[in-house]
Amino acid sequence: MTDVVALGEPLVQLNAVTPGPLRYVVYFERHIAGSELNFCVAVALNGLSCSLIARVGDDEFGRAVIEYLRARGVDASHMVVDREAQTGIYFVQRHYPVPNRSVLVYYRRGSAGSRLSPSDLDEQLIKSARIVHSSGITLAISDSAREAVYRAFELARARTFDTNIRPKLWRSPDEAREAVLKALKAGVEVLVTDPDDTKILLGVSEPAEAYRRYKELGVNVLVYKEGARGAYVFWEGGSYFRPAFNVRVEDPTGAGDAMAGTFVALYLKGVDPRRALDAASAASALVVGVRGDNESIPTPEDAEEFLRSI
Repeated sequence: MTDVVALGEPLVQLNAVTPGPLRYVVYFERHIAGSELNFCVAVALNGLSCSLIARVGDDEFGRAVIEYLRARGVDASHMVVDREAQTGIYFVQRHYPVPNRSVLVYYRRGSAGSRLSPSDLDEQLIKSARIVHSSGITLAISDSAREAVYRAFELARARTFDTNIRPKLWRSPDEAREAVLKALKAGVEVLVTDPDDTKILLGVSEPAEAYRRYKELGVNVLVYKEGARGAYVFWEGGSYFRPAFNVRVEDPTGAGDAMAGTFVALYLKGVDPRRALDAASAASALVVGVRGDNESIPTPEDAEEFLRSI
């Protein structure tokens, strides 16, 4: 039995080696990324099995994605190689125009990943998994991908979800709100979100009030990210705040995925939510210190060493 099944688009990331406007960047590093892919890497590093349901192009970048997933211990056997569309890519502009932040420039419209559909689902795999995971990004990339998530959530025994609302991928906040709230109707064991997304979804941003409102929608555990300030976890009968670690920021892209995957994996293993959030925050802190979304996601042992060091 697979512990976790995730649905989402793998992407090739071209990350600027030097900070500043992309028009002046000469050298780029290639990384393998994508929200659910990053999530799966974190789950696998924390000792659980994870399968990614996705599409990649029949091209060199698609082959790179599949080989990378296998090397990181993620099951890629349920991925579809699309001979009619290309693997999506995006560029990362770092520290401009705001220091310690990155700007993402997507070239993914009509990509193989956006052609994910309900017909790509292995329904038996989904039904047997402990948890099925996806994000607001997958809901945004196409109507067919959105329907795939809804169908997978119907079949799932339990669900986790990262709101991940990317305004560039939606026509309007109202469209994002409607799509995400529909996904939450299936009931969510762990929801990962932040004040900006919650303001769009619920019209509130205060953490405790957000948990109360999400709980009414069927959310059991809430991981509430507050960026450089830290993160909360709320669960039935308890809450905990983990202040952010003071680390050097190279590129914050992927930090939230590392937090989500690490927390969900440890939660499924029965780790106390407070300790799970500590480790998840460590993963996030390590990811922001390098270029690339998932190469620095730690094992449990490395996360413990990080936590001891501070």
